[in-house]
Amino acid sequence: MAVAIDEAEYSLSQRVQRVAEMADLKFDTIRKLTVLLATDSRIIAALNGEGDFADCTRYLQSVGDTLRLHRAFLLDKNGACVASNDAGMPKNLLGVNLADRDYFTRAMAGESTVQFLVGRVSTIPGFHFSAPVSGPDGYLGVAVLKVDTETLAQQLYLPTGFVTDKAGVVVLSDSPGNMLRVVPGESAALLAPAKSLLRYQRESLEPMYLRKVDVDGYDAWELSPGGQPYLCKTVRISKEGLSVYGFEGLGPLLADLAESFRMHLATTFIFLVLGFAVIIGTTVNLLRDRYLRKTLQKLNDTLRIQAQHDSLTGLLNRRMFDEMAEAWFAQTLRLGVPFSLVLFDIDHFKRLNDAFGHQAGDHVLREIARYVSIRLSRRGDRVFRIGGEEFAVLASASEERQIVSLMEKIRKTVEDMRLQHPDGADKVVTISLGGLLVRDCCNM
Repeated sequence: MAVAIDEAEYSLSQRVQRVAEMADLKFDTIRKLTVLLATDSRIIAALNGEGDFADCTRYLQSVGDTLRLHRAFLLDKNGACVASNDAGMPKNLLGVNLADRDYFTRAMAGESTVQFLVGRVSTIPGFHFSAPVSGPDGYLGVAVLKVDTETLAQQLYLPTGFVTDKAGVVVLSDSPGNMLRVVPGESAALLAPAKSLLRYQRESLEPMYLRKVDVDGYDAWELSPGGQPYLCKTVRISKEGLSVYGFEGLGPLLADLAESFRMHLATTFIFLVLGFAVIIGTTVNLLRDRYLRKTLQKLNDTLRIQAQHDSLTGLLNRRMFDEMAEAWFAQTLRLGVPFSLVLFDIDHFKRLNDAFGHQAGDHVLREIARYVSIRLSRRGDRVFRIGGEEFAVLASASEERQIVSLMEKIRKTVEDMRLQHPDGADKVVTISLGGLLVRDCCNM
């Protein structure tokens, strides 16, 4: 039982981690697209009194259809909706004032942000991404993109479980009945009725049923009174304040163990009483085949993860670099989202290996990989090991000054580590870098 539960916990952890990584990448992409939308000349001209809001509405309808968004709309500096992709619907946002929304006030303060809300007009829950629209004399308004929870759940392949916002409210779930419930002990349980109504369109939120139980010394949870126990794994997406909860039902696992036990008893009884070797062999083969199938499935999951990462440094490997670089180039080609590519390698690494040995060289590679990954400030940035002492970085830096700042940060990080180099007692390991800013069009 202990082995079976350990394997189930490991498999569950991998699935939940993959959902968290996909959500992080999805949110980072939409955040960038919102910032890009806020710089569109048509939107700036309209908010500045020099353009046509009808033209903006048509543009927002095109954006919403292309990106499968629930809403794409524009607020003026007073919070009133002046253009929206739902303009042709009976219930639309045009003229609705949303100045009380947190995503509006934070954007007007210069911050690109995301907030989960239940729509005031549509009553459909979703994540609202906002970015300020800048003019010559300050902020002219706010551009907003909204992804509804049903579409987002389909894109993330959410397993059994749910996702909560930073207040502990369920905002994505495999079960519609759990939506907008509160995880016990979280802050939303104490939310004032007025704030709850503003954010979730209801004055109070029902708590989730989560009861802790013990299964052979392991912590498990009941999701309904008298229901089967579940293993639970949680991963937090710190940048957005979201938490991904994944559950694995122990009912089928315990039933399989009980069945296996009964089959072993029956096999032993038949062997002792009847001595039917053929029956015993057949039973053993069935048990072995089932075990091998489950083992192979778990091994495939492990190998899939190992195939994406470098075994020495833990960074994403050259194969993942090729796939992700191609995807980033394609996104720039289709949507005009700029990004930066940085390549760097360790100076005179062969001399270091020759002088100190390959174990010391491996230590330098691991330390540089660890510290550079920590120093990257943007959650969407990715670090790869693409060769012996060669590394690559895909970053969301969209201007020359940003990529220069990023490269200097990486260079100084390595220098400040003070890793000894054989060129002299006062010499330390250094790196050389090159960077490329990709925008407009590109050629692979």
